[in-house]
Amino acid sequence: MDKNKWLAFAKKFDMISDWSGKVFSFLVIPLTALIVFEVITRRIFNAPTIWTFELSNFLFGAHFMLVAAYGLLHKSHVSIDLITARFSPKVQEIIHLVCYFTLFFPFLIVILIYGIEVAVRSWAMWEESWSVWHPPLYPIKTVIPLTAVLLLIQGVSEVIKKIIVIREI
Repeated sequence: MDKNKWLAFAKKFDMISDWSGKVFSFLVIPLTALIVFEVITRRIFNAPTIWTFELSNFLFGAHFMLVAAYGLLHKSHVSIDLITARFSPKVQEIIHLVCYFTLFFPFLIVILIYGIEVAVRSWAMWEESWSVWHPPLYPIKTVIPLTAVLLLIQGVSEVIKKIIVIREI
């Protein structure tokens, strides 16, 4: 395939990450409402709830994880470039590419494999929390492999774009 076809392929993956990031960013709305509700019930009515802390952790965890691919697309992840900044742009891209293949993809494949196992087991037993109100855990455990898939998709896009940049420099 030529460069334009590879770029079009990468752009489709970018669209998935962009769309999913925008959709899952709306999890911050019920999270904020939940925290406001807890503050009002606790501070004004002196009637704290048991369930809001756990539910807010679920929502925050899902929000944080499900927008990770969006963050990768828009370069918002932390990157410490103390060493790579000293190299030429081409060498920087090669180092990033090596890191994708030696660290990023192997880590995500492990997370995906074990995340699927954990999610399937949780769904099979209709797993619930041990807390007083027994919320279901299977939806939040499903977030783990879903996040891995979204990050893998965006990682493939990043690798394609880096290879193209390396060839053009």
